[in-house]
Amino acid sequence: MRTSLVILAIFLSTNFPRCVDAGRKQPDEDSLRSYMVGEYDLIGRKPDSTATYTGHLTLREENGVLQVTRTIDGKTDKCVARFDTVAGDDRIPVLRMHFHLDGMEYDATYRWQSDPDNYPRFTGYVYLADTKSPGLEAVFPIHR
Repeated sequence: MRTSLVILAIFLSTNFPRCVDAGRKQPDEDSLRSYMVGEYDLIGRKPDSTATYTGHLTLREENGVLQVTRTIDGKTDKCVARFDTVAGDDRIPVLRMHFHLDGMEYDATYRWQSDPDNYPRFTGYVYLADTKSPGLEAVFPIHR
């Protein structure tokens, strides 16, 4: 009996996570766009800097594309977000954006998760072309 428990423990610790991941289906992009549509507060830190900023982010779906409106310090920039995966691991979905802030072109890569009320929450890295230290952004849903 004891040997069976040890074998079961070894099996679960080595194979179970892969079995669960293998059976997990990634949500389709239409569902993700619908889930993410909404208004968000944004908190960020610029790349290669300690300068922080706050703002507003709006995500809306238009003709199968996730349209983004970012407003920081009264300046608005519009871009699109696209779904992608982390390089080297197609099981880790991310959201990517290319936008302008203070006359500079930035790229951002966000992971998302559901908060306890099942709203999406995003955290990500923000890059300039030659970034040594990426910036950070956290994006939280506005509940109205």
